[in-house]
Amino acid sequence: MGTPDGRFWNRDTETLPRTQQQAHQWRLLLRQLCYAYDHSPYYRRHFDHAAANPHQFRSLTDYFASIPFLKKEDIIADQAQDPPHGSFLAVHPDEIVRLYVSPGPIVWSFTAEGYRRYCEAFAKGVYLCGARRSDVVDVTPNYAWVPAGTFMDDGYRLLGAAVLPGSVGMSDFHVEAMKLAKVTIIHAFTTFLAQLGEVVQQKGYDPRKDLAVRLGIIGGEIRSEAARRALGEPFGDIQIREQYGTAEVGIIASECEFGGGMHLSDDHVVEVIDPATGTHVHEGASGELVVSDVWRQAMPIIRYRTGDLTEGLNLDPCPCGRTAPRLKRIIGRVSDIPRIKGMFVVPRHVQNVLDRYPALGRFQLIVDRPAHQDELTVKIALKQSMDQEALGRRLSAEIRDAIRLTAIVEFVDPQNLPEGAPLFDDRRKID
Repeated sequence: MGTPDGRFWNRDTETLPRTQQQAHQWRLLLRQLCYAYDHSPYYRRHFDHAAANPHQFRSLTDYFASIPFLKKEDIIADQAQDPPHGSFLAVHPDEIVRLYVSPGPIVWSFTAEGYRRYCEAFAKGVYLCGARRSDVVDVTPNYAWVPAGTFMDDGYRLLGAAVLPGSVGMSDFHVEAMKLAKVTIIHAFTTFLAQLGEVVQQKGYDPRKDLAVRLGIIGGEIRSEAARRALGEPFGDIQIREQYGTAEVGIIASECEFGGGMHLSDDHVVEVIDPATGTHVHEGASGELVVSDVWRQAMPIIRYRTGDLTEGLNLDPCPCGRTAPRLKRIIGRVSDIPRIKGMFVVPRHVQNVLDRYPALGRFQLIVDRPAHQDELTVKIALKQSMDQEALGRRLSAEIRDAIRLTAIVEFVDPQNLPEGAPLFDDRRKID
């Protein structure tokens, strides 16, 4: 683990000239590629199919030219054939100490050392954002099944901060607990932080007298710049810093005090590609993020297509002294697996529910943000007359169980949902 010096987690690696930083990451990545090839049946099979033997690689050019991309659907399909791990597992099952199950479903497995590295990458990220050992942190993401809450909890405690395991929901009690425990940092998805701000205002609190919050750290959701600026106001115009990460590879980028984007983590090798062609975009241009983790032991994640579109990379020098490029805003999703309220929604899971009812036809997922909160509507073609109210209640409950999100069910005539209509309609406004 690095030794934070008040400004940097690891000054030596964070301030390396970019060419030396890339060389350092390449050494870590090459070791990981060889490890995955030697220990994971999945990667041995897929690397061989692409005629890619990492033991023969000499540079990142070999990696870019030879290693195939990995998609979420590939992991889902492989694990479905041989649950729970599929052919990804690169260690003996007895070495696994932590598992998560996220929508897909996908099982994420960690060894003790792999999980520690996963948490340390997060700790380094929030340290960059401004978190310190003297802080009291309300960790608001979900602690059940998915990675977010627990690895954030462990990461903050690795940093030395005190953690209030708030988890999701109960926004009124969150604010009461923040006041009681003198919380100094709120870590939340963007929309939940906005909800907490509304509660603070409804209670009539003077944030400078009644609360101790100094920093909000957000991530996980698409948001506008105007929405970001408004997030800190109810808490006394606190600073808002942003992180970007995925369940698959953890925290990839974090924002320092000077903004201009989020510094890329040195625990990952990041590419930006044209999602249509798979080729690299011009330096700094927008495209889809592709990421490789360099530490994971149980289930290496290599050249993973996140499906997230970024405005690009900010390559300008940063006043903070870190030399890693800064990731600009995430502006949308490439695939039909949208992220809503920080969670991926797999359309197939909705289809599985609707398949139980012969009277139901095509469907469309519509996500809007009429206020601060993502709102999901499932528009469904109804092929024959039925009691829509009763059916709607039943479907709403079954869809919630399938995707872990509450959705509005709307029935329409089949002609109002023609064949060829997009499966996903994102109406959220991004300014």
